[in-house]
Amino acid sequence: MAPHHATPARDDQSRPPLFTVDEWRAIVQALSLSPRQAEIVGCIVQGMSDNDIKSLLPIKQSTLRSHFEDIQSRIVVKSRNQIPYRVFETFRRVVEKRPPQK
Repeated sequence: MAPHHATPARDDQSRPPLFTVDEWRAIVQALSLSPRQAEIVGCIVQGMSDNDIKSLLPIKQSTLRSHFEDIQSRIVVKSRNQIPYRVFETFRRVVEKRPPQK
């Protein structure tokens, strides 16, 4: 099972993670995602399919569908394809505007 606030990263080790752990925590908090929702959103941002997500977590299709519905309602998007846009929009709004930590 993925860590509590899994940070979206690429499987290809030549590419850096999309977000640092602190950035991902700020995004998850700003979007008010549960730990499981954060895992699923992280998978979606990475471009994973439903089958990939079900294999990784592992959960049933009906449970995954329920999580998708909750996520879409919580972050106000109409489709799965809009989820990465909302994540990056939140990153720009919340994370990039924060003063640097010392």
